[in-house]
Amino acid sequence: MSTLILGGGVTGLAAAWHLQQRGEPAEVWEAQDTVGGWMKTLPWEGGHFELGPQGVLWQKDTAVDRLFSAIGLPFNAPGKGARWVGKGGRLVPVPASPFGLLTSSLMPFSTKLRLMLEPFIPVRAPEPEEGLSAFAARRLGPGVARELLPAMVAGILAAPPEVLSVDAIPKLLQWEATGSLVNGVRKGGVSHMVVPVGGMGQLPIKLAAQLPAVHTGIRATALEALPDGRWRTTGGGEVRESDRVVLALPAYEAAALLAPAAPVSAEALAAIPYTTVDLWHSRHTPLPQLKDGFGFLIHPPEGGGYLGSLVPSWMDPQSAPAGLMQLRSFVGGAFPRGADLDRWEGLFARLRGWIPELSDPAAVRHERAERAIPRPEMGHRGRVKAALAGLPAGVDWISNARFGPGVRDILEGLETWGK
Repeated sequence: MSTLILGGGVTGLAAAWHLQQRGEPAEVWEAQDTVGGWMKTLPWEGGHFELGPQGVLWQKDTAVDRLFSAIGLPFNAPGKGARWVGKGGRLVPVPASPFGLLTSSLMPFSTKLRLMLEPFIPVRAPEPEEGLSAFAARRLGPGVARELLPAMVAGILAAPPEVLSVDAIPKLLQWEATGSLVNGVRKGGVSHMVVPVGGMGQLPIKLAAQLPAVHTGIRATALEALPDGRWRTTGGGEVRESDRVVLALPAYEAAALLAPAAPVSAEALAAIPYTTVDLWHSRHTPLPQLKDGFGFLIHPPEGGGYLGSLVPSWMDPQSAPAGLMQLRSFVGGAFPRGADLDRWEGLFARLRGWIPELSDPAAVRHERAERAIPRPEMGHRGRVKAALAGLPAGVDWISNARFGPGVRDILEGLETWGK
């Protein structure tokens, strides 16, 4: 069976790799000049920065571990690292362990007491679809949903949890299915953040190197059903006929291609919203309090559109020149933001509000991630089901909007899909 995969991001490349392991080589078309999509590690004056994910959650004997081992991708595990939430005008430590939350000053005693009851909360049937905030309030208590969840979700999806479906974080339903979130985490084990040597961009590069037919600079513009059940794809001066076409594309791009052949699927995909985020990379004199720090997230009501900052130079020491600390700050998403955040000066003033000791930057770089993050709002489950059900024979759609937002979600979803 001949397969053409449209999209040379990590989703399309990993899908092609899984098919190849089954003895089904696939051709990959990528519209950009390089593979990876948003997952790129770009050079920057003696170091580098990530355009997309900063790392991936890894655990032994999981889909991430199996893929990294199979393609020979080494990685560094920086450790747990200090984490904070900006709340009440100060950075409050948040323990990396779920059980450590019981000692955090982030939540009052009554909220912690309710949190301890989570293992005894009855499991709810997965249908009908539940909101993310409602899920957190039901299992962990309204205090957690109100005081902790908004910052955590802003750091992952750059959106308020009250508009999202619980499907936005697939692990939650998987854990609850074991009897409780505590039981799910205990059975599954704790994952650790890791960064491939050379940055996250090495993952798509390594995958592409093991595939026989990856072509960049070809954007598909038309998809046509042929009388014999095969498909003709046109784009960039190229024409391919194949038994199967896999759209490893954002929902809105897949919708445009599918509209003539599968209007129901196209309509469902077009209804999936996406979020744009501004990324500010900056380098500063190292601070002792951030030396071993993962970073901090800002409680959205206090952030005014500033979502938080990571410390890439802790996670990946090669990202910054010796003697400098690198920050990665997130602005915007689905939150209203002040006009001051359109400029570095405005963001720097916000940063100084949370970290008064922060030095003037030695270097600053701005990137805009346009429609980079799918936003699984309530009804997302139905939209995905309608999109998949409406696909004609020989066509499939795979995406982080289908499997989940994180790299781990994508690789786990593709491992199952590849079987």
